[in-house]
Amino acid sequence: MKNIDNLEEKLILKRAQAGEKEAFSEIYDFYVVKIFRFIYLKTNSKEVAEDLTSETFLKCWRYIKKQKKEEKNDESIRKGNLGSFLYKIARNLIIDFYRKKKEISLDMTERENENIIDDRQDILAEINKKQEIQVLRKCLDTLKDDYQEILILRYVEDLSMSEIAEITGKSDGSIRVLIHRATKLLEKVMKRNKETE
Repeated sequence: MKNIDNLEEKLILKRAQAGEKEAFSEIYDFYVVKIFRFIYLKTNSKEVAEDLTSETFLKCWRYIKKQKKEEKNDESIRKGNLGSFLYKIARNLIIDFYRKKKEISLDMTERENENIIDDRQDILAEINKKQEIQVLRKCLDTLKDDYQEILILRYVEDLSMSEIAEITGKSDGSIRVLIHRATKLLEKVMKRNKETE
């Protein structure tokens, strides 16, 4: 499934709520890479990202099955916005993961530089991309968690301000301010990083 609009997403959700497993497979196919990428960028571990991605979809499926006859659905589900709902689940699982591990910040420089790269790229482009991502990760790691999350949701996941507000439970205005501050801070960190090279 290459693209999905809001109306199509609502129809797929209705089919999933009716118990149609194929509908949930469509949801999974469309969102699995996005959710994995979001979790991976927050945890920097492929294994953890795989586990939490699976758990995200399992929780979503259970929720949809449990709530199909009830009126009390999550606001994202009522609006038919599965993306926001899945990101909320993933975000909560990441928070739980760090609570359990009692790790607030991970040392990104010690993590192996994993990246999903298009096989058609030549070797030189791959090396350059890995180096850029490593620098970006190192710089992102210096920012507080809220800033990291907002930047990933906005610029990596390409979500709108209102979607990010819905996922994080903050107002659109707060999200705009956070994105502005986080972007400025990241620019400063990256500039400092270049100067020290």
